[in-house]
Amino acid sequence: MTKIPLKEITKLFNRPRTLKSGAYQFTVPEKRPSYKHLLSSPKALEFLSLPPDSPSDPYYTSIVTGESFYNDEKIWPYAQAYAGFQFGQFAGQLGDGRVSNLFTLETPTQGKQELQLKGAGKTAFSRFADGKAVLRSSIREFIISESLAGIGIPSTRALSIGLLPDTKAQRERAEVCAVVARFAKSWIRIGTFDLYRWRQDREGLRDLCDYVISDVLETLPKFTPGEFEKDEYKEVTEGEEIVDGLIKITDSSRYDQMYRAIVNLNAKTVAYWQSYGFLNGVLNTDNTSIIGLSIDFGPFSFMDQFDPNFTPNHDDVQLRYSFANQPSVIWWNLTRLGESLVELLGAGPDIVDDEFFINKGIKKDQEDHVIKRVSSIIKLAGVEYKKTFMETYNSLMTQRIGLKEVKPGDNDLIARMLEVLVKTKVDFNKFFIKLQNSQDLDDISTYLTPELVERIENPQDKVDHELNEELTTTINSFIAKYKERLGSTSYEERYSIASKVNPQFTPRNWMLDEVITEMYDDPNDVSKLSKLLKMSSNPFDPSQWGEELKDVEKHWVGSEGTTMIQCSCSS
Repeated sequence: MTKIPLKEITKLFNRPRTLKSGAYQFTVPEKRPSYKHLLSSPKALEFLSLPPDSPSDPYYTSIVTGESFYNDEKIWPYAQAYAGFQFGQFAGQLGDGRVSNLFTLETPTQGKQELQLKGAGKTAFSRFADGKAVLRSSIREFIISESLAGIGIPSTRALSIGLLPDTKAQRERAEVCAVVARFAKSWIRIGTFDLYRWRQDREGLRDLCDYVISDVLETLPKFTPGEFEKDEYKEVTEGEEIVDGLIKITDSSRYDQMYRAIVNLNAKTVAYWQSYGFLNGVLNTDNTSIIGLSIDFGPFSFMDQFDPNFTPNHDDVQLRYSFANQPSVIWWNLTRLGESLVELLGAGPDIVDDEFFINKGIKKDQEDHVIKRVSSIIKLAGVEYKKTFMETYNSLMTQRIGLKEVKPGDNDLIARMLEVLVKTKVDFNKFFIKLQNSQDLDDISTYLTPELVERIENPQDKVDHELNEELTTTINSFIAKYKERLGSTSYEERYSIASKVNPQFTPRNWMLDEVITEMYDDPNDVSKLSKLLKMSSNPFDPSQWGEELKDVEKHWVGSEGTTMIQCSCSS
């Protein structure tokens, strides 16, 4: 048999195509003129149980930069296909346009982790793109992945960043390219389900769901008697005689359970985003993980000054992906998932495994029941999404201000605090550190920027006096409510609770810009990048930030920089 050269195979792999079935296409990383490993994340190496000295191993660096790849008869790199709703409009088939999924690592403590390279070259799903990733965006993804993981926010991870010194890409200008080795338990996203729905592939959709249930999701929530008889579910579950012809749900199929698991995982992650002021910037369905991971980082940002209407994406003119809209837009994406699963959710346990249903679908006399059932499931999931989100959010936010548990009235307390942040424009995450460290809660400077302290102490005119009165009234309202809620809780107790959840450091866009600028001047100097990685991946423990570049550390911790920076989707 004639052996086809790898070069010719690669041409076949990367030829643009629309898949008629399945959700992947074999590919290989494109050959580049040169490769250079820049930095690996020690925390990621530890997570994967890889030796800490792996970066000194030429074989390791050749794999994570894309210089070589591991393959045998059972393992071959591939790119995923998926579809997606982008800015609310369906965009058809999309896919990994510059990603090679290399292999699955079997780790002793973290289970299976799928390793892939971003910036590895063209695939069958590159469309009109070049398959490249520039150093600028690669640095951003490398740092934010490890920062989120360090805080405890569910996220995909970054193992390493490599430079492609002689490879350029044309963006706003010609830029040097890079590659990020990243990993996750699964890279399946809601857009994967969109793909099967779009091409009306019933059999493929069922296979996808069964794979997700058996190989991806760890637990499936089951309906239990009386579970949906609480007040928050009442309107949805009372029966056909009330709202929208809904039916009461008392049992479940594995597909109902899968949908609920995906809903709950995403609700928890969005609650983390809102609690720590993180904005993804582009929450299309192809950027929404089915296991609730923060994924596919583009124009992301940690909130500087607290502004619910802020979006870090300067192309998001309608503020669809603003901070305030993140919870609702993720639910919108989950509703699209429910629509993709309409047959499987609507069938229920009685007919979902019926041979006729598997092969032919719904019978005419089953249509009314299926429509009512799927409507009920999605509405129940919506109530559950809100419930899980609020429970997680309230728990995190109360801990951030030193409270051990959530009690009635805490929503009002948090709302008053956020009103203070909106009016004062103090740094979001630094505020919690200041509050945590403050032994005198009546010290109004805790809640103000230096500029506002100056205005309150030295008002210049009638307008200043009026503004000061309004501001101090808002702050004092929060202080009074907060002190009442704390009761006999001591400063030491409050500090002990808050310090465990309040990061001492979160990377900001202006810091990333400083590192990127210096790396573009000298791509071989990774000193600032390494410093930023140490601080970002150890956000609660300054003792792990190293003894080098202490002036830079002080600058990043103590300065404000240029706040509320917006970025493009270009990467």
